[in-house]
Amino acid sequence: MATGPVIAFRALKTLSGMSVPRQDFPEAATQTFKAGAPVYLNLGYLNECGANPQLIMGIASRDGQSGSAAGAKTQTVVLAHPDTLFIGNLDASAALTGTGAATDRGKMYGITKHASNGKWSVDTDKAVAATSRVVVWDLYDQLISGSTGSGVEPAWTDTTPVVVFSFGNTFYQGYRTS
Repeated sequence: MATGPVIAFRALKTLSGMSVPRQDFPEAATQTFKAGAPVYLNLGYLNECGANPQLIMGIASRDGQSGSAAGAKTQTVVLAHPDTLFIGNLDASAALTGTGAATDRGKMYGITKHASNGKWSVDTDKAVAATSRVVVWDLYDQLISGSTGSGVEPAWTDTTPVVVFSFGNTFYQGYRTS
C-alpha cells in the first residue's frame, strides 16, 4: 500500500471531448482560498464553498487574491458542469489517512476541506444523500506531479488515492440560480 500525493482538485477532461469549460468571475472581497477550491457565486461575486455546499459554480484555477473590495480581483473558474471530469484525493474527513476500495467506483460522496493545507478531498465519510456532491468514476492511474516516482502503479487500497470524479448536476450553479 502506497500513499497518493495530496493534490488540489483539477479538471481532467470532458466526456464530450470538447474543451474544459472555464469562465472568469469577479472575486468577493478578501478571498484567500487555495487553487482547486470549489467556489460559488453569491450576490454576483465568487466565494469559496463551505461545508456541504448547495451550489458549486466550479473549481478555482488559482489561489484567491484577497482583494480589498468585491470585484477588485478576477478568478478563472473551471465550471463544475456534469460533462467535466476532475481528479482529487479520496479521503476520510480530510484526515490524510483514508484508503479507497474498488467498491468506491460509482458511489456518491461529499467534499471536505483539509484544515491545515486548505486543499479539498472527496470525503468517504459523507456517503449519505444529504452530504453527497460528487460521484467517483475510477482510480486515476497516471503519474502525478509530486508522486514518489517509485514506479508502483496506484491502487484503490492506497492511502489518499487520486480518483476521477464529477460533480452532481443538482449542485452545479450553472443549472440553478438559488
